[in-house]
Amino acid sequence: MKVLPVLDVLGGRAVHAVGGIRHDYQPLRVTGCRSSCPLEISRVIRERYELTDWYVADLDGIVHRRWNLSLLRELAASGLTLRIDWGLCDVEDLFEINGPCENSRCIVASEVLRDRTVLDSLVGMLDPLKLTFSLDLVDGELKCPPGAWGTMSLEEIIGYTRERGILEIIVLDMAYVGCKRGLGTGPVCARLREAYPDLTLITGGGVRTVAHLEQLERLGVDAVLLGSCLHQGELAPGEISRYSSPASLDATRSNTRG
Repeated sequence: MKVLPVLDVLGGRAVHAVGGIRHDYQPLRVTGCRSSCPLEISRVIRERYELTDWYVADLDGIVHRRWNLSLLRELAASGLTLRIDWGLCDVEDLFEINGPCENSRCIVASEVLRDRTVLDSLVGMLDPLKLTFSLDLVDGELKCPPGAWGTMSLEEIIGYTRERGILEIIVLDMAYVGCKRGLGTGPVCARLREAYPDLTLITGGGVRTVAHLEQLERLGVDAVLLGSCLHQGELAPGEISRYSSPASLDATRSNTRG
């Protein structure tokens, strides 16, 4: 299992995400950083924890349809491997961002995706093996535009994306992000791992301790998104060193699952 640091970008700055209540997000403060500049924060966290696979949410794109294109391309060029949630809600958004960055995967998130036909179109335009589907939840319930997935269960939604060749998924419960509520996605991850053992499973929301990491590892999770506990130094480098392999998650998956 690997750890993926989280970077939420709003207004060109890194912000501290708490509970998915975006209008309350404040500039992110990280020990050893003089500002909330995403480039400086990524450098400090990378040097401290030796982590090069990152998750980035472009909240300007997700909320306002105004993307941090130059900033994210600069991050991608700095030697990081990125999974970027651009907030793609329709096919036209792909043209607005001028295609994915180098050294990155494009996240398609249930939160904003207009409906499943958009997913079908995106899969036809991009290599599905370079796409990651994010199953976004709030207190365990699907977060998506009205009617986007009809009456499909969480398992059926993931089955739909898998049939279209997307083999990496994120399970993210926004109500637990940045909060000290404990793990929010364990039961869903357990169900999805049992139903789809071949998928790469990433999760986030409420992970704060080594015990949380060990619990998710036992459930068969492949990678965990970590934000607050890295930003605030709650976990020491030695505590997560076994989860910081220099190999990318893609390479790790290829080696362990053929």
